[in-house]
Amino acid sequence: MTSPRVLAVDSGAGHVACGIFNTAKPGRLVLEQFAIEAFTSDVAHESQWPTLVGQSLAAAAKRTGAAGSSVLSVPGHLTLTKFVKTPAIDKTKRSQVIQFEAQQGIPYPLAEVVWDYQVVSDDGLDLEVMLAVVKLDVTEALCEAVREEGLSAVAITPSTLALYRAFKYNYPDVTGTTLLINIGARSANLLFIDGNRFFVRTIPLAGNSVTQIIADELKQDFAQAENLKLQVLGGNSDLPASSPARAAVMTAANSFIGRLHLEITRSTVNYRRQSGAEQPAVIYITGGGALLPSIELTLAEKLKTRVEIFDALRNVDVAPAAVGARNASAQLADLVGLAIPAGKDEKAFTLLPPAISAVLAFRKQQPFFLAAAVLLLAGLVLPIVHFNDRVNTAKKQTIEIEAKLNPLRSLKAAQDADLQRIESIRKEITAIQSLVESKSNWINFFTDLQQRLVKVEDVWLEKLQVLRASSDQPVVAVDTGNAGALSAPVPRVLRLQLSGRLLDKNNPLSKVSEDSIERVKLLIKSFGESQFISSVEQENFNLTQPGILSFDFILVVNPKKPL
Repeated sequence: MTSPRVLAVDSGAGHVACGIFNTAKPGRLVLEQFAIEAFTSDVAHESQWPTLVGQSLAAAAKRTGAAGSSVLSVPGHLTLTKFVKTPAIDKTKRSQVIQFEAQQGIPYPLAEVVWDYQVVSDDGLDLEVMLAVVKLDVTEALCEAVREEGLSAVAITPSTLALYRAFKYNYPDVTGTTLLINIGARSANLLFIDGNRFFVRTIPLAGNSVTQIIADELKQDFAQAENLKLQVLGGNSDLPASSPARAAVMTAANSFIGRLHLEITRSTVNYRRQSGAEQPAVIYITGGGALLPSIELTLAEKLKTRVEIFDALRNVDVAPAAVGARNASAQLADLVGLAIPAGKDEKAFTLLPPAISAVLAFRKQQPFFLAAAVLLLAGLVLPIVHFNDRVNTAKKQTIEIEAKLNPLRSLKAAQDADLQRIESIRKEITAIQSLVESKSNWINFFTDLQQRLVKVEDVWLEKLQVLRASSDQPVVAVDTGNAGALSAPVPRVLRLQLSGRLLDKNNPLSKVSEDSIERVKLLIKSFGESQFISSVEQENFNLTQPGILSFDFILVVNPKKPL
């Protein structure tokens, strides 16, 4: 039985490779269609990378007829890779521990990135995992660029993990420690493999390094230097052997190989020190940098290790329609790795944006939802028939009851009208009672007011004005707790504006003393303590007249003692 078709899209820093894969019955991977498109990888155009990927993908997809769901890769220079080691824990709690490690180890807010992990080793004592992190805006822009070309992303895999899967598939017979180097346009991935364990280091030393050296040497722009490099190193240049341009290209290539040798040595020493692994017995080279003349021979001489070109199609059958795939195998390692599914013991790995992952998860559940809906509808057919009969019976009974209820409704309406009239009369009586009570309250209020003035002495009132509330202020009726009964409506708030003077006998010809001010304040406070007053507002004092303290304020009448 063949596996489902896989559309893989390797979105590199300077190229897009598109391949349609299937699996033959013996289990061998088959490359059915293939296309690769290159674009500028100048650092100055980094912000245009998603757009360039989309444009190149459009051309590649047109040549291969690619459409539908696709698996994408993200290049090493856009991926942060960290290896974390923790004590071995139960698989049910593993995600929580790794989540904590991610929060500690990822130098960005988790809301701004997409990350996932791959278990590297679990010996029962220690658990080692690889964290792969990509900024959220990068993955969103990549998915949008792919979507605009008629494809949909169902997974995003870091190029390092795709490279590892391509090696394990094509070289299952290799044992011992191995180093696989993928030299791209913006970065090189150094993949150390020891059995089923692996370690990745991404270095910013790649094809662009050669181009930049050429551009600096010949005073050319990046695009011109890149074109010259490809012509000379690809054997397509007509420049004579003594040409300064050809010499600049070869010098840049040799300089690059020398720097790469130093990085390999440094990375190998660090890896062996941390893991205790053996010296790599063989080094495989792939990517565009593998096309540098004699790179494997030069590195083998410098490193004293066997160096070979990695064959990404070693165990892959190539269909006749995939024209040129064998010649371009140096750039197909990541593409082949994307088409290889995760092993039985591996978890699904993806760097898709959360929003897209949620949509895909819902789509996977749709068949179950539809099946459940069908079963639910089938189970409801008989109850619906039964309840239809019940509804028809109930309608007949309702008609009979309605005929008996109509006379009772008429009586209920008449009763409600009588209750409304009773309530209206009760409110009028309450209002009259309130007026009667307020009439005697005025007398009591003035008596109380006079007593408080006498206590202060040498003070008199010149003005008392009633400030009644506007007529549109609502009158609130308070529920007394008896069914259907309301208490008397609360009167509208009444305010009294009072103006008066206090004689400062001790200072008849000078400024009013502090003692007189305190006396007036005590008077006002005394008014506020009256049972007829709820509060005092807007206190004003005039100290300009010698020996006389003028004052005015507003008394808010207590609604429970209306005037």
